[in-house]
Amino acid sequence: MIITDIKEFKIQYDEPLHLLRVEWAAGRDMRRLRPALEQLSQVAIRLQVTHGLLAIDTLPDISAYDQIWLGSQWLPKNERLALKQAVVVLSSGKVYNQQAIETLLTLNRRFVKTDFQFFGQPVAAMHWLTNESRRLPALLAEWEGTFGPVAPDTYLLAEPRAPYRRP
Repeated sequence: MIITDIKEFKIQYDEPLHLLRVEWAAGRDMRRLRPALEQLSQVAIRLQVTHGLLAIDTLPDISAYDQIWLGSQWLPKNERLALKQAVVVLSSGKVYNQQAIETLLTLNRRFVKTDFQFFGQPVAAMHWLTNESRRLPALLAEWEGTFGPVAPDTYLLAEPRAPYRRP
């Protein structure tokens, strides 16, 4: 089921798997990050989500102020989540955000009881997160039918190719 309540995110929910797939959709506009995350928490609590995927490759670098808010306000309040496993999807070029998230999770370990993993590509993450469920092809088809094809596998390159030219 596609959820359209939070315009900053593309959201898909699967009740039998208690799975919530979320992708940042607000581009470079970070003004509504905090309210959108608050709304997302409420949705996850209401639906009793146990497995989550958060694709944030298009999210700009998380500011120091937002990191402080995440660590001091948002993560402690999300202790009530039923989340058991979660995946953060980031390409290898997003080192800053990955380090910021890893630091927040480490500093807030007492509030975060979830098994967090990082993947570079959402389809591979879905395979892992759903344990190769028979429901997966339908979920992937629903996502692609609503939001279009997943971006190409740019995660295979560790960094942009150098612009070398022959003299």
